Amino acid sequence: MWFHWPVLLAGLWLALGAGVLALSHHLGRPVQLCLFKRATGVPCPTCGFTRGMFTLLRGHPIEAWLFNPLLFSLLTVLGLGVAARVFFGKGLEVRLAGRERIACWTVAFVLFVANWLYVIRYVG
Repeated sequence: MWFHWPVLLAGLWLALGAGVLALSHHLGRPVQLCLFKRATGVPCPTCGFTRGMFTLLRGHPIEAWLFNPLLFSLLTVLGLGVAARVFFGKGLEVRLAGRERIACWTVAFVLFVANWLYVIRYVG
């Protein structure tokens, strides 16, 4: 089926995160995997997502969302889209004209920057 790769990649990502948590616990200190943060000292735009996923798996969706609101909102929308395709056999298709496309990209950029500033300030 078409969704095997995303499931496999998500499983590998979670396994990597679990391995890092185990290594951190074994060493008694946090292990920094993010090369961007290691090089710059600033959290990357996706920082907090792995911690948020483990928080979500423990049953705390609001706390998970607070780690990276944009990524968890996108994950929710993606999950709803996959559920609609699986259960109803219909996908969502959006067609935008030139100005609408520019507006959507502008909104996406503003949300990206706002989320990154949030991650830097509160999560990093």
